Amino acid sequence: MFAESTFLRSLLIFGILVPVAVVMGYMLATPTQFTSIAMVGLFFMALSIPAWIKWHHTWLVFTWNATLIVFFFPGEPYLGVMIAAASFFISVLNRTLGKRDTFVHVPSVAWALICLTLVIVVTAMFTGGIGSRALGSETYGGRRYFGVFGAIVGYFALVAQRVPLERARRAAHGYFLSGVTIVGSDLTYLAGPSFYFLFAIFPPVLAGLLATTQTTMARSAGIAWAALAAFCYLIVRFGLRGLFDLTRPWRLFGLGVVVVASLFGGFRSAVITIGLIFVVQFYFEGLHRTRLLPGFLLGGLLLAAVGLAFLDKMPLSVQRSLSFLPLDVDTRARQDADATLDWRLQMWKITLPDVPKYLFLGKGFSYSGADYYLTGEAVKHGLMQAYEDTLISGNYHNGLLTLIIPFGVFGTGAFCWFCIASLHVLRRNYRFGHPELRLVNTFLLSHFVARLIFYVFFYGQFDLDLMVFTGNIALSISLNGGVAGPRPTPTSDTVSREAALPG
Repeated sequence: MFAESTFLRSLLIFGILVPVAVVMGYMLATPTQFTSIAMVGLFFMALSIPAWIKWHHTWLVFTWNATLIVFFFPGEPYLGVMIAAASFFISVLNRTLGKRDTFVHVPSVAWALICLTLVIVVTAMFTGGIGSRALGSETYGGRRYFGVFGAIVGYFALVAQRVPLERARRAAHGYFLSGVTIVGSDLTYLAGPSFYFLFAIFPPVLAGLLATTQTTMARSAGIAWAALAAFCYLIVRFGLRGLFDLTRPWRLFGLGVVVVASLFGGFRSAVITIGLIFVVQFYFEGLHRTRLLPGFLLGGLLLAAVGLAFLDKMPLSVQRSLSFLPLDVDTRARQDADATLDWRLQMWKITLPDVPKYLFLGKGFSYSGADYYLTGEAVKHGLMQAYEDTLISGNYHNGLLTLIIPFGVFGTGAFCWFCIASLHVLRRNYRFGHPELRLVNTFLLSHFVARLIFYVFFYGQFDLDLMVFTGNIALSISLNGGVAGPRPTPTSDTVSREAALPG
């Protein structure tokens, strides 16, 4: 009987493995076809199901800010969004089966995002649906819809579990540090054609700026935004007070390195973002009420004086990053920066009169692929203004315009509701959170406020920035187990009773 059961088990195993091996061999014989890549990817994903069930939430936290793409999926979505979808599915399945994993529910934030989702879905239904070039549709814009939906799904996936207190700080550090992966695109380009296969996981579009400006300004977007991620990591780990601890000078040196590195992208926005985060963090740490304030002001003046002395010898990309300041930068850097500002102002001047037309029913993200292609060709040949193709795609280079024109007053209202609810939660966790999470909660509030100010007043793109906001508030909720409240103080009667107890 035993021998017979062993034989049947072996026969069953071979009956499964042999066909799988044949199929995998056939797929690997044609490795460049999309079907083969997808099937191999799904096969290895199936093998890793036990690891997914155990570690899906941890993987999500450590990849949400990572700039890595899943090349074998249509549209090459970001890895963090795909893991968010898988993590959300596993969490819902666990809850359905009665497992102990439960969502950390914060109604004010959750309902705001649900309302925003409904507005987006209704708008899409009335404005041509959700079409995507990656899926062969003549209507473009689907990638932005998926970006917004991914940001919302990511929120619910992140709050599906509470991160244990002993792992909370490491989770926050990894969450922000994963953003340095954006430098991979520039490093792959600089390494040469032998390493271009790495563009399968690093978005090649990010290296395009370096490739097109290498003989002029050599603007490195990857280095600049990786430096911003490292800047966030340093603050969330040490805080400004810890970074300026003169007994540990290497921390201050590291801060200086990442700030200088952020200038090599030629982005004024990188400098402004770092400045906003620094000022808001300085305030929430309470350093403005200490003797550090005059020290910071004096140190800033000294650094500015030294920088001005060598400004004309700095790379053009660095000078372009500082061109919004009243400094004597190179004429080429100034003209290049002013040109981008001019076409944005012209685009906004054309766009603003259209806002009332989309107040109640937004335009949505969908647009004609043919119109976009023809307009792009006309721009290349100088037959149309440089911003005309940008107008068609809806990337208005302004946070509020990329929200109110696609989704009208209802979408804007839902987003405002979400921001107010999130700020309330972040403030409560900042004031009443566990002392072990003091640095983390302070930075999460500072980061959200600084990015919101930048989004409203300087630059933003709704489908991309929503991921920043939902990830930020979701991480705070997951680390703190929801919304923190004031800790009950023991009454005099309670203290006297405890004192009377033996031992």
